[in-house]
Amino acid sequence: MQKFLLTGLIVISLILSSCGKSYDEYMTQGSEFKTAEQYEQALESYDNAIKQAETGELRISANIEAGNLAFQYLKDVDKADQYFQATLNDVSTYSVGDLRDLAKQALTAQANKAAVKMYKLWFEKFQDAPNIITVKYEFAEVYHKNIRDLRNAIISYDEIVSDYPDSEQAPKALFSIGYIYANELGENDSATKYYSQFLEKYPNHEMAPSVEFELKYLGKSLEEIPELQHLLSKTS
Repeated sequence: MQKFLLTGLIVISLILSSCGKSYDEYMTQGSEFKTAEQYEQALESYDNAIKQAETGELRISANIEAGNLAFQYLKDVDKADQYFQATLNDVSTYSVGDLRDLAKQALTAQANKAAVKMYKLWFEKFQDAPNIITVKYEFAEVYHKNIRDLRNAIISYDEIVSDYPDSEQAPKALFSIGYIYANELGENDSATKYYSQFLEKYPNHEMAPSVEFELKYLGKSLEEIPELQHLLSKTS
């Protein structure tokens, strides 16, 4: 009986000791658990910190810590994405730079769904920002190189070509469309269309020779391209 009573008292004391901690204490505890490689306990501490947070900024910080931990140490991409998506509930006062930085942090944790939502929110909030073309191109690159959603990448690149034809990003976007069709989707007719459009719009661009090369050997294998034979011979 005394043994059971003692066990009960220990459990109660543990419960009481875990109650009433402040946000900072839970964040510190989470960091200590992480250092000790007790990752589940660290995540639980960050969850408690999220509940104790009195401001949106504090909740965002705790969610970022939890999301990064879920990705880096628990290898749980879905959970990481959930934590980063949770930050969207508190980003209403985020600046143009902070929201973009948050999207990049989400991408680093492979929280791709959250990152897409953050970029879309950025466009809603900061459509008059002076760097909007740069961010739009960055977003297209996210679809193309991070998420590998090639169709949405094409749509995003095409918006840049259509809406900002005189920008420095427009030729790169147009080339990327042709490249995706030619080398990643294998749709040579569409590739021809966009590569030809590139040469019509930007005949003197530094990328024009690359476009001409792509057009010349569209659909050809490496063995059928004389200019690349020396590379093949080195690897054989």
